[in-house]
Amino acid sequence: MLKIAAMAVRAFLLLFGAVVLGLSVTLAKQQTVGSPPSETSFGSFVGAFGILISLVGFGALFIDKISAIAMMAADGVATALYLAGAIALTVALKPVPSCTSNDDLARFQRFQNKLLNGGCQDVAGNQICPGVPEESVLNGRCQRVQADYVFEYLAFVFGVAVIGLNFVVNRSGGGRTAAYV
Repeated sequence: MLKIAAMAVRAFLLLFGAVVLGLSVTLAKQQTVGSPPSETSFGSFVGAFGILISLVGFGALFIDKISAIAMMAADGVATALYLAGAIALTVALKPVPSCTSNDDLARFQRFQNKLLNGGCQDVAGNQICPGVPEESVLNGRCQRVQADYVFEYLAFVFGVAVIGLNFVVNRSGGGRTAAYV
C-alpha cells in the first residue's frame, strides 16, 4: 500500500517537474533583450532535474540495486532545489502587487520587473523594453511566473512527502529485501 502511495506522489512530482520546466522555458523564450533572468534559467534547471529524479525514483521502486539512501538523498536535493527556485521567483516578483490590477503603479511595477518585461536596454538615458508590446502580455507573463513558483512550492511539499514515504517503506521492510556486500 505504501509503494502505491509512493508511486502516486512520484507521478505528481513528475507532472510538477514537467510544468515547471515548461513554464520556465516559455518565460525564457519570451526574453527579447539579453539573456533570461537567472531565476527563470534556474527554474528550467530545477524542472529538468526534478523530472530526472522522478524517473530514477520510479525505477528505484522496481529495481532493488538502486540504494534507498541514495534515492532519498537525490530526492532531498531535488526538493531543496524546488524550494530555492520557488523562493527566488517569489522574491523577484515581490515588487509586483498584482498581475491584473489596472492602476498606474501596478502597471509600472510590472513594466519594471525583469521577469516580466522581456529585457530592457538604456538608449540615450531612456529605458526601452521592446519585448512589451501591450499590457496583456505583461499580465500573462506575470501569471506564468506565479504559476511557476506555485508548482515549485507544490513540488517541494510532495518532495518532502516522497522522502517520508521512502523512509517508512524502507524502515518497515516493504522495500529492499536483498542485501549487497
